[in-house]
Amino acid sequence: MKFKIIFLAILMYAFYRIAWAGDNFLKGYQLGDWKVDSGIEERLRYEYKSDFDFNKNVDDSGSLFFNRARLNGKFSLEDKFEIFLEVLDARVGCYRIKKTAQADDMDLHQAYLKINRIMDSNFDVKMGRQEIQYGKGRLLAAPTWANRINAFDAVTVHYAQTPYYGDAVIGFNVKYDDHNPNHITDEEILNGLYLGYQKDKKSPLLEVYSLNLVDNNKSTTGHIHRYTVGLRLQAGLWKGFTYDFEAPYQFGDYGTKDIKAYALHLDLNQGFDVALKPKLTLEFNLASGDKKSSDNEVNTFVPLYQTTHAPYGIMDFFRWQNMREIAGSFTITPIKKLQLTAGVNFFWLDNIHDSWYNSSGSKLRTGIQGNEHSFVGTETSLVGKYDLTKEIQVEGGYAHFFSGPYVKDTGAHNDADWLYSQISLKF
Repeated sequence: MKFKIIFLAILMYAFYRIAWAGDNFLKGYQLGDWKVDSGIEERLRYEYKSDFDFNKNVDDSGSLFFNRARLNGKFSLEDKFEIFLEVLDARVGCYRIKKTAQADDMDLHQAYLKINRIMDSNFDVKMGRQEIQYGKGRLLAAPTWANRINAFDAVTVHYAQTPYYGDAVIGFNVKYDDHNPNHITDEEILNGLYLGYQKDKKSPLLEVYSLNLVDNNKSTTGHIHRYTVGLRLQAGLWKGFTYDFEAPYQFGDYGTKDIKAYALHLDLNQGFDVALKPKLTLEFNLASGDKKSSDNEVNTFVPLYQTTHAPYGIMDFFRWQNMREIAGSFTITPIKKLQLTAGVNFFWLDNIHDSWYNSSGSKLRTGIQGNEHSFVGTETSLVGKYDLTKEIQVEGGYAHFFSGPYVKDTGAHNDADWLYSQISLKF
């Protein structure tokens, strides 16, 4: 363990010195016919959590420290072939609080071969360990907030000829193992199509998808085959105003039960070309919950491999699963490199007979009486981001969760607080 930390520190310092060298070594460096590029990321974050169980009688407040380093290299041959390699090392520390499962010894995060324009066609293929994200990441994402980042051992075939584009994908989700090499299992398979239409970046966008997730993990509920079909629309109606709409539906088998679930997203954005460059966002989210656990249907919408931080509040108390949300945010830019965002989120459960799920899919609370109030609470937040340089960004934020009737109906009474600060180096 100590050797790995020392080796990583030496390697990071070497990359730092190389990348900042006057001749910009390893940024577009030619190695024979191959073009070589490298990248490095170092990120350190501090978090303070208070009363995340909504019970002040239990002393569970404390601090978490996250550190993540990523090193990568890309080798390109005449824009036809690309080999990409990346390692990731993640560390977590804690004080007076339970350590979260976000650590991972230095491990292989990505390693793929990409072949562009196969036989001079409009198709590219990418094979190997890779990040996968489509749309806004509500179903398939490689979220970077957590130390661990989603990756798949997969094959993706990409097609692009304006105004059409699309991907066919089949892969296995990579499972993290802190002290051993990360690996896949043949019990969990993802495949599907993600297709889009857009004339140019300023034109309306239409995306449709069909995603199939097969989970044969016998340690849970047995065989699960979840089909997700849906569409996404994004467009502007007038200057500065845009909307984003997404509606997926899920069906399939959950053991001996049938899956019938749905979700909905709509956000409206209005930017203003005035001082401070203000932007107002209003948002509505809905994801169905299970109506009755004893029947033959499962109505809980599951957001597959969604982003694990935001967009459903920054305290990560919710995800697109058995929830209803109305939210608003207001962003200003007081100076060129500083951005401030204030937000408010109102949360309900879609069905009180189902559980309250946090961003990672864990159950926070479950009602037992069946007559609990559906309103869970309100989150308010303020986040600031500042670009010290092109390569260095600092940010910080504070959020408070005001507990609603559902929290009180399930045996808790207190609010929760969260505070964080972060610095990131990337080049």
